[in-house]
Amino acid sequence: MSLVAAIEWAEGHHRRGLYSPIGVAFHWAMAALMIFQLGYGWYLGWQPAGGDKYLGYQTHTEVGLAIMLLGTLRFLWRSQIGTPDTVDESSFSGRASHVLEVWFYFSFFALPISGWVMWSTLPSNLPLSIAGVIPFPNLPFDQLSEGLQHRLMQWAATAHVWVVWITALAIPGHAGAAVLHYVVKRDRVLPSMFDLNGPQAPGVAGSAPDKGSADEPPRA
Repeated sequence: MSLVAAIEWAEGHHRRGLYSPIGVAFHWAMAALMIFQLGYGWYLGWQPAGGDKYLGYQTHTEVGLAIMLLGTLRFLWRSQIGTPDTVDESSFSGRASHVLEVWFYFSFFALPISGWVMWSTLPSNLPLSIAGVIPFPNLPFDQLSEGLQHRLMQWAATAHVWVVWITALAIPGHAGAAVLHYVVKRDRVLPSMFDLNGPQAPGVAGSAPDKGSADEPPRA
């Protein structure tokens, strides 16, 4: 399937009021990896110093680089195709949704890059790779003074911690908004992220369920 055909296929899903399977796959894959990273990073922080912790941080960094790669692919895909209308962009919920989206994209890059900086300041010959498959170089910090390397480590660690905490708070906010749409507004935003077939009639993901017109008899 060519890129043009893939875009047209995805747009067909959007016209039926749901996200395309490609968009859904990106969403859930990156959500799972982000949640894993938050939990695994917290776990490593409590482990005693040693070889196992060191190897754990190598894995943690490599998963982060995989998230950065997926984030890049998702951004490129998102730049070529829109999404189904979910909320009024001028409303408070629309603006909040946009802010969360921008923050998540920021975290997809800020966390791996800060982790990459921290790893590159450690005295190690362990190589990095993206998800253990694609080789990835360390930054050439070994040529810097120890004092400068230490400051880079501190700056990167501080940025990493702040982005982690804000992201950890943003995730339940994002999930809560999706549940709010489903429970209170009774629209199709949440189901559209699970239903790969979608409604048969055209519509938007954020629209209320079709209750039929006044001239139509109620459906059985």
